[in-house]
Amino acid sequence: MSLLTLKDIGKIYVSEGNVSVGIRGVNLSFDKGEFVAVTGKSGSGKSTLLNVISGMDSYEEGELFIEGQPTSHYLQKEWEEYREKYISFIFQDYNIIESFTVLQNVELSLMHIEDKKERRRRALELLDRVGMTSHIKQKGSKLSGGQKQRTVIARALAKDSPIILADEPTGNLDSATSEEIIELLHEVSRDKLLIVVTHNFEQVEKCATRHIRVFDGAVESDHVISRSEISCKETEVKENTANKKKNSDFKKGLTLGRAIFTSKPKLSFFLCLLMLIGTLGIFMVTTLCGDASILFEKNYMFEHIDGRVVITTQNGAVISEEELENIVNKYGAKDYLHYDILLDSYSYYMNFKYQGEDKYVEFAYTYGEDFGDDIIGRYPEKNNEVLLYMPISYQPMFGKNSIEIKNISYSGMELNVTGIKYYYDNNITPRCLFTSEGFRTVTALHYIFTRSSTNISVRIFASEGYLINEIQLYNVIPSFDMEDGTAYINSGEYTKFVNTLYDKNCKTQINFTAQYYNYDYNNYETSQKAFSFVRLIEDENIVDNGPVINGYAGEYDGSVFMSVSLLREISEEVLERAYRQASIFFENDKEARIAAEKLKNDGYIAVTSDTTYTPDATTVIIGLIAGLMVAFMWFIAIVFLAFFIGLCSNRTIGAFKGDMAIMRSMGIPVKVIKTGMYVRMLIALIPAYILVIATAVLIFTTPKFNEFFTYLYAWEYAVIFVGMLILTLRITRGQVKRLFGESVKKSLKGGAAE
Repeated sequence: MSLLTLKDIGKIYVSEGNVSVGIRGVNLSFDKGEFVAVTGKSGSGKSTLLNVISGMDSYEEGELFIEGQPTSHYLQKEWEEYREKYISFIFQDYNIIESFTVLQNVELSLMHIEDKKERRRRALELLDRVGMTSHIKQKGSKLSGGQKQRTVIARALAKDSPIILADEPTGNLDSATSEEIIELLHEVSRDKLLIVVTHNFEQVEKCATRHIRVFDGAVESDHVISRSEISCKETEVKENTANKKKNSDFKKGLTLGRAIFTSKPKLSFFLCLLMLIGTLGIFMVTTLCGDASILFEKNYMFEHIDGRVVITTQNGAVISEEELENIVNKYGAKDYLHYDILLDSYSYYMNFKYQGEDKYVEFAYTYGEDFGDDIIGRYPEKNNEVLLYMPISYQPMFGKNSIEIKNISYSGMELNVTGIKYYYDNNITPRCLFTSEGFRTVTALHYIFTRSSTNISVRIFASEGYLINEIQLYNVIPSFDMEDGTAYINSGEYTKFVNTLYDKNCKTQINFTAQYYNYDYNNYETSQKAFSFVRLIEDENIVDNGPVINGYAGEYDGSVFMSVSLLREISEEVLERAYRQASIFFENDKEARIAAEKLKNDGYIAVTSDTTYTPDATTVIIGLIAGLMVAFMWFIAIVFLAFFIGLCSNRTIGAFKGDMAIMRSMGIPVKVIKTGMYVRMLIALIPAYILVIATAVLIFTTPKFNEFFTYLYAWEYAVIFVGMLILTLRITRGQVKRLFGESVKKSLKGGAAE
């Protein structure tokens, strides 16, 4: 059975309405061990014959048999596999990969050898045989015509295919070198089929075993000169050995991808720049559109603290301290917080002076938390001391290594800053850490004197006991510097009245009116009952000279300063009557859920802090619209970036078109080439990923940048990276489709029929 058989083969070209015959009625058979010389005038169809035999060009008539198997049904994929297994091609116009070095060009055909050292040794040996040892590091674009031809001959020999096709292999070589090359081809053809197209038969006459003349697209003569005996068995052993050394297509693709990437440094740099622009662009857009993530946040009924259970009674009765202590002991809780309103309240503004201006920071209040040892300063120890837990963006104000701002105030209550801890996640609300007593003091101030239902006024009574004037006050400012139980009225109206009408027998009182509400869960009462609590501070506890708090005392006109002990005394009396909720703390949410069920069975209303709720329809719709608008802007930005990257990268694909066609003509597996293209693009992504991470670190660790970009979490970086990966793969897929969308011959340079 012949290795190759051509039966009535015909090739027709159609171009711009013109029809021409490449070859017609060709009947030939070829076997291993033949050195076939094909001659004929220019345009006679010699090269067309080689293109058809190699599968780089189709045929319209007849049948081509490979080891007895017909090929007329072959699609592009089958022809690619055929070239991979059977064909090595030496082109008339070199078709060297100019961006690869001489050594890389040859090693490309040796990818079936797994051992890199063996691959390199074999490539150097072949290059030495064609006289190119001194040029192994030169790129193909820097070689002369003869050097290119020597390189592609070495490359063809490296593949060790059963069929070698050579189109004018010595056309650009001097006579001495030509003789050496022909002798080398003769040597390797002893167990292969070698078909050489040449204009000069005399050059190959002494080696050829067969001479075929082509004229006007047809075989004019086919003369057998001699036939060498070959050992098919030996050839099969070699092929089986080679198959055992083959790498997987994926590994070959990795090797090829790295070579493609490094072979065109300027183009690769441009590609890396594109990937960086895309990835950094997605990163920036995501940080600026961070609010879109609110669509996926849970709506907790209470501030979620691991292990927290919020309880109240079903009949609306106030829970006492003793009752809470019994609950802790009975259910094995860690701790409790009787007045927990600040845990579930939104954050509150605290103000401070910075460079002579009033500044405000929105804080949530907490106690008992451990922020670690790496703090500036120390933890609070007194009820007028706080530790500030805030974003790094506040570092220029509060100090990097020491505390620059010593005081901060809430509703006029001055607090000493004893410690600061900075963090990078600017999604987290800043927190003020108090002692448990300090937290209770702030709770008292918040619950009693910042509520709209609490009124403060100064009442002046005549000596006869009837009211002669009542002056409304607006703020209560606790002072840690005042003597226990005392208060100071800081009101211009009060001072004016006292100075003009004050009678020594008159009596001044400070009046507090607080409102709170009753409810009954069991009876489903929805009406709210309100009543007032009045606390009077007598004359003897009203001091004449008020405290000076950082020079601000005069600014709080219409306020009353009072000692912290007096504030606590008033607030505790109201809270004991009015506050009906408390928090019990367990080790974790699992234990909290178990305890909540037991508390319900014992008549309490108990809700774990991980319980969620569905907001009202209006809130949901507004939030959804806002979130979707942000998400839509994010999507538009991503689409634009994808379009930009695709457009720019597609403009570079022409630089690879010829190289890919050469690889296909060499029989490099399509999967390997495609994998190489994907690897090339993915390598370009690596610097982008590294630089984006470096940019993120720079942004979120630099105070002046941290404030302006929404901090991203690991899953968000994963979305960015996976999104950019998918975008890159889609772009590469389109490029690969374009590269493999036409025949090898059309993609190759100088592919015209001869």
